Amino acid sequence: MFKKVTLYTDKLHEMKGFYEYQLGFRIIEEDETSFMLAVGDSQLVFKQAAQPALYHFAFNIPGNQFSLAKGWASSRVELNRQEGMDEIYYANFDADAFYFLDPAGNVVEFLGRRAVDRMGNFTVDSLLSISEVSITTPFVEEVGRQIEEMDIPVRGNKGIDPDSLNFLGGGDAFIILVAPKRTWYFSKQRSEVHPLSIELLDGRQIDIDEEGKLGKAKPENPISDGMEEIGFSGVALRKTEEVWSAAKDFADRANKRLNSMDTRFGIASGSKIFTAVVVLQLVEEGKLQLENRLSQLLPEVFPAFDVTIHQLLTHTSGIPDYFDEEVMDDFEELWMEHPMYRMQTGRDFVPLFAEQPMMFEPGARFHYNNAGFIALGLVVEKLTGRPVTDMIEERVFALAGMERSGYFRLDQLPAETANGYIQEETGWRTNQYALPIKGGADGGAFVTAADMTLFWEKLMAYELLGEKMTRALLTPYAEGEDGKYGYGVWIEEQGDAVVKYHVMGYDPGVSFHSGFYPASGTVLTVASNESAGASDVTELIEKTNALIE
Repeated sequence: MFKKVTLYTDKLHEMKGFYEYQLGFRIIEEDETSFMLAVGDSQLVFKQAAQPALYHFAFNIPGNQFSLAKGWASSRVELNRQEGMDEIYYANFDADAFYFLDPAGNVVEFLGRRAVDRMGNFTVDSLLSISEVSITTPFVEEVGRQIEEMDIPVRGNKGIDPDSLNFLGGGDAFIILVAPKRTWYFSKQRSEVHPLSIELLDGRQIDIDEEGKLGKAKPENPISDGMEEIGFSGVALRKTEEVWSAAKDFADRANKRLNSMDTRFGIASGSKIFTAVVVLQLVEEGKLQLENRLSQLLPEVFPAFDVTIHQLLTHTSGIPDYFDEEVMDDFEELWMEHPMYRMQTGRDFVPLFAEQPMMFEPGARFHYNNAGFIALGLVVEKLTGRPVTDMIEERVFALAGMERSGYFRLDQLPAETANGYIQEETGWRTNQYALPIKGGADGGAFVTAADMTLFWEKLMAYELLGEKMTRALLTPYAEGEDGKYGYGVWIEEQGDAVVKYHVMGYDPGVSFHSGFYPASGTVLTVASNESAGASDVTELIEKTNALIE
């Protein structure tokens, strides 16, 4: 029944720390005045208030995990007791319950539904949904009648009783309607009148105002609502002076593990800029020049490719590509003759293009080229004696503080990493057999949205490259259908002004956009574990926030 419940608190930061760090709940949306928790199929929002507020709410958990959940909770909080007991069985609901208080004094209840089983240990991912939410009002009969008129029935056959707990709903989800000053079970807390909002799964809205009356629906978040209308799966993070973020859908659909702001996402070609940064670092160190030619740097591998580092960085080299995005549309066709599990280093890609003819005269035009960045990666490896992915992790990720980012094998993904999903007529499948087993110089890194924010901030502060080389990276040298291009980065201009530096990446099960908006200093990152969606959400956020004017 419950899709989203919004409550208020004057202890927002303390509450966020309690639920996120002490209990380990997933934060799926936040800004300076609110945060949203994932509770199985439901969402619980806490918003900043000037005055203290106290509520009672309950979460459904699998009945067979009740003892595990109780042990999990008691290791993190002190459980409430009543008559010497710290749990109770409610026969009318066929459910076991235990209780504790959060920092705001809210009475939190875990309800183990005996009819529901789930295998494995109890974790926050075992939470099924919001089970109960209290509405405290001096107008119990009036509010109860209005809720009944919304086709939400009162449990039992006695009707609304202003002197009792009234359960409205059905199954395993109820609104508890109660008058003020009633003592909640397993606590000394008394019911208080405070505003709250309840959004039901079918879109109906119940809004209670400060007096305890049923009020008019408040406007929702147009960005969050738009993301749901799009059916977006992934995360979005916008940082200006304040931070807004949101996570939608599942990182692991089979096990119903939700995406969160800590989730790592594959970013496909969005990681070309990392390769470009390492190449320019080597230029700064005098180990490489932009005018150096590939045929001279790697004569044993590319003797016929008389192109410069500058041309490779700007997709103007004309060398053949192993996957030409202008004429090919099915990335998976590559692995029919070259199994994806064998594609583990840049050299594994060389046979796919090294013997092919040049596409055009070097420098003649822009043509997006993945093989060009494979070649750049091999140059980095020749000059450093280290794998290019190691160099990026050391020279970019570590330097920028991107602690959760890396190049991971698809068959050895670390915790909190999203599976990529490919939608087909018969349903979805993961992208494990659709991509090279490990990313490289042309793409395939995994990052969090927060880490990408750090990357842009460090880049623009000249902490990854000096000012001269940073400006070189961000200078437009060529232009294609998707805009102007620098070194591994797209550049969007309006008139003579740059409005956005950005990177993007698309693979089966991956879509990604991340950009820096120099006029406002905004960083926006949208990462999805589906083949599409990042572009639509980026456009939605840009229009809603007028980032480009």
